[in-house]
Amino acid sequence: MKHIAQEVMADFVRQCLSATEGASIQAHLDECVVCSETAERLRKVAQIAAREASYEPPDGIIRTVKAYFGIQPGKTPQTSAAFELLFDSLAQPLTAGARASVASARQLLYRVGTVYVDMRMDSELNSERAALVGQMLDSARPGNPVAGVPVILMDGRKNVASTISNNNGEFHLEFALKNNLRLSVTVGDSVPVYLPITGVEDRKRPSSATRGPN
Repeated sequence: MKHIAQEVMADFVRQCLSATEGASIQAHLDECVVCSETAERLRKVAQIAAREASYEPPDGIIRTVKAYFGIQPGKTPQTSAAFELLFDSLAQPLTAGARASVASARQLLYRVGTVYVDMRMDSELNSERAALVGQMLDSARPGNPVAGVPVILMDGRKNVASTISNNNGEFHLEFALKNNLRLSVTVGDSVPVYLPITGVEDRKRPSSATRGPN
């Protein structure tokens, strides 16, 4: 018995054939087990393809993919006009009585549109590693944390560490100290914004650092 070509069978299960051709193939399927099994497999494929058209990936995955392509070569980072540095503890006078031998910490507060990115970077004395903890809050949507946002720490175009903000808009990264680090955040449907995390190399003080007044 001659079997039906798969391309013809595909048109049959998608109901693209005339009534006469469809009736002829159905008569063949009633007698041929091999072609009947092929038709059933093609029907399942057609059903899956029909469901795929209405499939919507989770918002978190979409934001992660956008963030990834936003840092690929050929992409131009956002200009500094896309954000504003509101506070940097390194620019503040040293508190009287502070000792140079204690653990080093830096506070940064950025504004990206209506979103505030509050960060603290800590590193132990003479350590080559640091930790960055922060939280994102949207002043336009109080009570709605900025959750599920990709947060990527970068050295040039190299991904140093990455995470996604939790349900409270919080994030935590640990990394090796490097110069010219930037934090990439992607809020909503916008392209990634790159927040400078500069001066981290100053945290690596020599062990003979001079103590402040007692």
